[in-house]
Amino acid sequence: MKVNRRLLFLFYFILLILLVITLNYYLKITLKDSSKVFTKYFDNLLLNKQFLVAKLDENFFDKEANKNLKGILTEGPNKYIKGIYFRIDTLKYVEKHGDQYFLYEIPLNLLNLNVQAIKYYDLIVDDKVVCSSEPLKIGSKYKKSFFEEISKSNYGFTFVVGYKAAFVMKLNFLVTIIFTIGFVLFYYLFYIEKGRSEKMENVVKNLNMELEKIYDSFKKHKRLYEFGSSPTNLENVSKLQKTIKNIFEEFRKIFSEYEKTAEILESTMAELEETNAELMEKNLQIISALAEAVEIKDSVTGNHSRNVMDFSLLLADKMGIKEPAEIEAIKYGAILHDIGKIGIPEYILNKPGKLNDEEFEIMKKHTIYGEKIIKTIPGWSLVGDVIRHHHENWDGSGYPDGLKGQEISLRAQIVSIVDVFVALTEDRPYRKGLSVEKSLSIMKDMVEIKFSSKLFAQFLEVLKERGYISGSVSKIRGSGSKIKGEMI
Repeated sequence: MKVNRRLLFLFYFILLILLVITLNYYLKITLKDSSKVFTKYFDNLLLNKQFLVAKLDENFFDKEANKNLKGILTEGPNKYIKGIYFRIDTLKYVEKHGDQYFLYEIPLNLLNLNVQAIKYYDLIVDDKVVCSSEPLKIGSKYKKSFFEEISKSNYGFTFVVGYKAAFVMKLNFLVTIIFTIGFVLFYYLFYIEKGRSEKMENVVKNLNMELEKIYDSFKKHKRLYEFGSSPTNLENVSKLQKTIKNIFEEFRKIFSEYEKTAEILESTMAELEETNAELMEKNLQIISALAEAVEIKDSVTGNHSRNVMDFSLLLADKMGIKEPAEIEAIKYGAILHDIGKIGIPEYILNKPGKLNDEEFEIMKKHTIYGEKIIKTIPGWSLVGDVIRHHHENWDGSGYPDGLKGQEISLRAQIVSIVDVFVALTEDRPYRKGLSVEKSLSIMKDMVEIKFSSKLFAQFLEVLKERGYISGSVSKIRGSGSKIKGEMI
């Protein structure tokens, strides 16, 4: 009997260790999805460029705000938390674009880190905690724990999601207690109370059925229901059932807290998605209002901007542009490229003839006016680039900045060439719209002057695919003439 008893207790300890290891490993793997979702959400905030707040020169100087950020910011993720362009704490990321730097600032309150949750969330930069749901960690050196998952952001940030130590200890303690009680019950029934086994049979059966019912309910519905005791005259069994019931009540509280945390996270994500959708809807309303304002004032425009937008998106796709921020800039930049005409006198806009030199100089200012209007909308710097530079020429003869070749962004080049085509083919007060063939022959004379030969060739392919021209696009010949003194 002594040998059997020793083996029984050895078996108990082995099973307990295996149970604890399995439980802890399960806790760890449940963190993977949370870490990936948290990181993906953050990456999307930067990918959509909604939080692009400034363009800095090569020395980290913001000319528009007259701020020198050299020595404060570095390229990539930054440890500096205090907001620069926001009044609240922000995460900062600096991205290099040519000889410029783009600064993104994401307010920390968007991450909505819940201090009361059973999980903690840390953000690591250069092996230091810069943001955490546990404020005391901020500024300390990162120390890896077993009960956490690490996920790397595409932008250089490191996100850590883990279970708090108090929760893990409490859960392990409760599991140990339950297992121990089960073992004691088993030992009591089969080694001490063998003579009373018949009386215990119904109690054990009912207890087992109750535990199975709770287990099945948890497995199907992920909920712990109240433990129901079986009536018995055995005092020790009654005490045991009462203890088990108390343990289950503690478990119910823990899982209730977990469910609340999950609901808060789900609600927060839904609110963020709703906020983002509302923001996009407001942007569309602003765009529609601005475009309508131009069409009301400029009787020449009509559906000009809408047509420019449609062709520009087709050409952008042909050129292989896939980045959402670039497509958005082309779309909105195209439909609003003439928004600056709001500031141009109507006698010039609607003049039934070609503009003289003085009038043409006034008209050219619409690109600057347009950019000034658009710059008031946060995150629309790329749209402003299209509006300001859609009259720049490939050979540097355009306006307002005299940019040349690749100095002109591809998004502005696309809107520029489409703008010319649409302007030539639509009716104007001083002439009827030209045919597609006549318009393209005029545009061929502009190749390597107003736009590149590569871009012109791709635009011809777009027209061919849409049925505007047929046959070999190489047969188009120049007209030998140019349209002067009018806005194209």
